[in-house]
Order: sequence, then C-alpha cells, then structure tokens
Amino acid sequence: MHDKPSVSVIIVNWNGQSYLQDCFYSLAAQKHKDFEVIFVDNASVDNSVETARILASNLKLPIKIVRLSTNTGFAKGNNEGLKQCSGKYIALLNNDTVASEDWLKSLVQAMDAHPEVGICASLLIVAGTDIVDSAGDCLGSSLRAYKRGEGLSASLFVTEEFVFGACAGAALYRKTMIDKIGLFDDDFFLIFEDADLNFRAQLTGWKCLYVPEAKVQHKVSASIKKIGKLATFHSVKNDKALVIKNAPWPILLKHFPLYLLEEVCFSLVYHAQNGNILSYFKGNLYFLKNLPRLLRKRKQIMQLKKVPTSYLSGLLISVWPIYKKKFSARVMRLSGMQSPEQKK
Repeated sequence: MHDKPSVSVIIVNWNGQSYLQDCFYSLAAQKHKDFEVIFVDNASVDNSVETARILASNLKLPIKIVRLSTNTGFAKGNNEGLKQCSGKYIALLNNDTVASEDWLKSLVQAMDAHPEVGICASLLIVAGTDIVDSAGDCLGSSLRAYKRGEGLSASLFVTEEFVFGACAGAALYRKTMIDKIGLFDDDFFLIFEDADLNFRAQLTGWKCLYVPEAKVQHKVSASIKKIGKLATFHSVKNDKALVIKNAPWPILLKHFPLYLLEEVCFSLVYHAQNGNILSYFKGNLYFLKNLPRLLRKRKQIMQLKKVPTSYLSGLLISVWPIYKKKFSARVMRLSGMQSPEQKK
C-alpha cells in the first residue's frame, strides 16, 4: 500500500458492536485493497472500540480509531473522521452493512472515469432480500428527499446513471469537492445530512453517479430504531432546514404549496398516528428558532451556486406516483387487505 491510500473509509459507530464483524469482514474481502479505515466511535457504552481494534488487527486492516467523548451524531461523527483521512476519495459506510467484494472497486473506477462526478452512489439492498433500500437519492417536486427505488426489486436498477444524490450509508466522495463545499452540516446530527450535501454538490456543479455494481447489504435503520422519538425530532427539523438552506427562491416559491400539502397530509398525520406528535412539534419549533442561522448559511451556499436554476428544476421528480402509492397502502391497511409486496 502507498503511504497515502487512494480511499479513506469512514465508519461512524454508536453501540454497534454486534454489527462490526460482518462489516469489517466485508471490507477485508474488498478487491480494491488500497484503503484505510477511519473508525469513529460516538461514545459507545458497549465494547465497540476494542472489537473494532481486534477485528482490524486480525484482518490486517489499516485503521485509525477516533473516540469521541459524547454522541455527536452521524453528521459530526463523519466530519471528525474526515480530519483523519489521507485518501483522495472518501467512502462512508454504515456499521450495519455488508459490502460486496466489488463495492469499493466499482465506486473508484466510476469516479476515476468521470472527473465531473463528486459523489458516487451505491446500490443498498435490504439485508437478506433483493429489495432496494436506496439506489441513490432523489429530490421530489415537494422538495423532499427520497430514497430512489425504495421497496422495489433490485433488478429494476441495473443501469449506471446520474441521480440527484447518494445515501451516505454507502457512498464515495471526491475529496477535492469536500474541500470546497464541506462534508456534513453538524447541526443535522442525523437524517437528511446526506441530502443536504447532495443539494450543495448539485448547486456547485458537481454530479452524482449511481453505480449499480457497488452493492451493499444494509440492516436497515438498525441504529435509528434505538432512538425513536429523537429520530422524529431530527427528521422534522432537518427536512425544513434542507429546503431553506438550498432551494433557490424560484424553486422554493413554485413548489412550496406542494411541500405544505405533503406536510399536512403525510408528515403531520404520520407522526400523530405513531405517537410522535410532541417530537414533531419540537422539531418544528427548533427549526423556527434557528431560522436566522439557516438563512445565514443559505447566503453562503448561494454564493457558491454555479448551475442555472432551470438545471436544478430538471432534477426534481414528480411525487404524484409516490402519493398514489401511499394512499393505496393506507386504504389497504384500513380495509385489512394486503399489498402486492406483503403477499410475496
């Protein structure tokens, strides 16, 4: 291996000891060997750090361990890891994943072949199935970020193509892009921090390429399930921060009615039905209190904008098919019927 590896793989961990063996073994099996591991531990109370150290030693994986004194969240955890990186490419990988042996090789080859690309998205598959967790990320006409292809068969997403962004659970970033626009916004803590980065990358002229050969099995939301209502709080505040920070005014004004419709019909109703209404209102209150700060961040971001607003408008996808699917699922649930996915 060279003194400076081509890739630095950041793994942010919080009480994820039980997932580490599968994750580390998949890294050891990578065909692309020129990488280092930056393991960032968010003040775990289990034996994660020692487990990571032993696994890396046994598997001969070069590793740097960053121990944080408090749980800083996924966003700042990755930012702290970035300070230790030596590679020209930065790979982010969730601790609850198992990467295929071609994962890193496929991402690096794609990035090398496309100098205009700042982000490469993987194909994340729900562990043990052929169902997509994320085939890249997209931005709907309601100005909300969605996992592309979520819940569909992985066989439908076999073509390499440009997409809005990547799910940070398994993605590759060009270090020169990060040096210019930054990695994550610490204030996001977790949830939509990757969508915020995707938006900033698009605004500044960087593209995102979806690489279907870069396959990763994902034990979906293994960490988020542990924090319940806190996830709701961050989801609600970050969803709005994403829009106010990054959407140019013509796009924001045009699509705000649809954003508001989705807020009332889906977000508010969903959280009320799931007993998270207090966290929902706390998230909104936090957003309003921090609006002046967000507007200052917006000003800085818009100063870096290089692409025309019409280009960004062209990246938005219609959310009406998504609405139709949600309404159909709700009708089936109320009537006691099973969806086609449930019958399989």
